Amino acid sequence: MMAPVQSPLKLNLYFNGSDVPYVSLEEWKDLFVMLMSANAGEDEQGFVLSYETDGDKAVLKRDFGDGIVYPMEFDFAADTIHLMDYNVFFSMDKDSPLIPLMDMDEGFVRTAENGNEIAGDEITFDLSSYDIDMIHQGDQYYVPFQTVTDIFSAQQPYTISYNGEAIFISSGEMFYDDDSQLTAFGEIYYSAPAKERSEALGKYTCNELCFLLDHFYGLKENHGITSFDRLFDNNGFREHLAGTDPTVSDALLYRTIHYILNDQHSKYLACSPLSGGEYTAKLTKQFGQGPCREETFRTLAELSAARSQYYPDGIPAYEEIGNTAYITFDNFTKPTRNYKESPATAEDRDTIGIISYSIGQILREDSPVQNVVLDLSQNVGGAAPAAAYVLSAFLKDANLSVRDTMTHAMATYTYMADTNLDGTFDEADTLAGKGLHLFCLTSKASFSCANLVPCVFKQSGNVALIGHQTGGGACTITPMASADGSLFRTSSNMQLSFMHNGSFYNVDQGVEPDYFIHDLSFLYDRKGLTAYLNELR
Repeated sequence: MMAPVQSPLKLNLYFNGSDVPYVSLEEWKDLFVMLMSANAGEDEQGFVLSYETDGDKAVLKRDFGDGIVYPMEFDFAADTIHLMDYNVFFSMDKDSPLIPLMDMDEGFVRTAENGNEIAGDEITFDLSSYDIDMIHQGDQYYVPFQTVTDIFSAQQPYTISYNGEAIFISSGEMFYDDDSQLTAFGEIYYSAPAKERSEALGKYTCNELCFLLDHFYGLKENHGITSFDRLFDNNGFREHLAGTDPTVSDALLYRTIHYILNDQHSKYLACSPLSGGEYTAKLTKQFGQGPCREETFRTLAELSAARSQYYPDGIPAYEEIGNTAYITFDNFTKPTRNYKESPATAEDRDTIGIISYSIGQILREDSPVQNVVLDLSQNVGGAAPAAAYVLSAFLKDANLSVRDTMTHAMATYTYMADTNLDGTFDEADTLAGKGLHLFCLTSKASFSCANLVPCVFKQSGNVALIGHQTGGGACTITPMASADGSLFRTSSNMQLSFMHNGSFYNVDQGVEPDYFIHDLSFLYDRKGLTAYLNELR
């Protein structure tokens, strides 16, 4: 008989003869509705789920109002979970985009009404193929805690994990400070005793990890991975990932992320509480950050040193050299203040402020600017809405595509920016069509959004790329947790793309420059670079 253990989040955990936690589906529904409706306004409906049961089946129905209902069906006899439309089921409301990647509520970017959306496939999560059991007892329906949280939180900026004593809604970055010391929150997470795992928990942890990565890791096809069970088995990892020693399992998970996946978005963040809070630092010291991340770190160090030779006191975000304007920032960031109350200035350092100020300077009356250069050579990515803002500032209509690698849903949206912050979206907000020569500086450190932007520039044919091939990074990031409490992040199933001739092409391979520069230190010799640009015209 299952006995409940009350957590501080008012969610009962249930155990069926082992230490693998389960949740009542009805109780889980109430918690998730609370989480998803937390930010809903007084006049908003919020996230509405109803719950029905019939024999070995239970159904969660997402109610959008006006008779629009999408079901999520749990078959406890077959151990399957079926969704007619995963993307719609987890959208915020009936008017949300199918894949709402670029939402920005601050009013600086808007989505045109001519978006193109292609619905995805129906999805059946076959838990039986992963040897994961759902349990129906009487009038109660129980689902493994980590399985249901993985499915429900996959598109959220947090993960939900269990440390053996309490439930945590967090990300692994919250447990350690910049010096790899435990934070106050981390101290609580690792207050649970370090110890061996049970055989049942070890087996479930490995099975759930395979399930999680098979469905929500977005670069399986790129990496030639047919299934993570096969990957772990081929590399001799599976037995130990399913074993009783959490430190061995954590070490293999670390190696999987940094040496097998080896993509810059994927990163091991925090070890299982069963391994002890000090073990994360030991793994980092032993294994490093993996070839991909360490190559990027070396590139950034070299470029930073080169830039410091020309700008020892730091490079300005906006600068004019002769007839050329240079715009430089190393991360895509959302606004840090309300620009509607006061205009952007040269001191602002978020992407919205930098671009707004720069466009105003470039398009001012009697401006000498003929060339505009966006320097992304040391930009490692960041907020996708800020990338949409930059693209629109240079191209007016920023067409971006997203593909869900799990459901195969696809969408293309056109984004427009209000760079002069007058509340309208028009020709005055963009450099496009002004007779300017537009350029973008790139390197292999240009990653994620700093890879996406040059890819779209290249596709448009209106902005020339100068430097080296960009570093790739096609997917958004999703935080994840293992069943025994390890935390990490990976490239998600939401894959950034562009559309050409009706086909979607992801941007993970990066993009080659139009003009290759062997010695990238030349990019920071602004006088020399200005002369070079004028020769290209």
